[in-house]
Amino acid sequence: MITRVLSLDVSASRTGWAFTFGQARGQWELGTIETDPKRSRAERLVYFRKALISLLKSLRPTHVVIEDIYSGPNVKTMALLAKFAGVAEECCMSVAKVEPYIISQATVKSFFKVKNKKQMFEAIVELYDMDPEQVSFNKHNDITDAIGQLICFYDQILKVRSFRFEKPYGFIYEV
Repeated sequence: MITRVLSLDVSASRTGWAFTFGQARGQWELGTIETDPKRSRAERLVYFRKALISLLKSLRPTHVVIEDIYSGPNVKTMALLAKFAGVAEECCMSVAKVEPYIISQATVKSFFKVKNKKQMFEAIVELYDMDPEQVSFNKHNDITDAIGQLICFYDQILKVRSFRFEKPYGFIYEV
């Protein structure tokens, strides 16, 4: 059976996703699910659910990895993220019949040896040789976070393929 992994960087405004299958290079799909901040929370949750269901039916993942919610100082933000994360977990189980793996930000940052979201973005942009003129932190960090989660999950949790190799001078990543 081919391993099909969907990674979700869940957010109330823009959820980044990355998907890969098999072990060959170039078999990646990327995107976002964006909700309208002018809509009510309930309307945004309904839209997010419908878009995620469509994505799950289209991609048919065998595994889903979701970043654990950010527990920063803003309790309202954390509560909102928890609602979206809950919808994502429920959809994964009810639609794809997959219990998502919840991965912490710290695990992904440690895997890539970065300290913050900006460094994570820069690491993925460099790793995938993305054109800095075409991608920006403000518009694409949700997608790069999802890519990072997916690579870490694929390598460290599933152990299907190694993306990171230890060398005498540090680590090297292969895509």
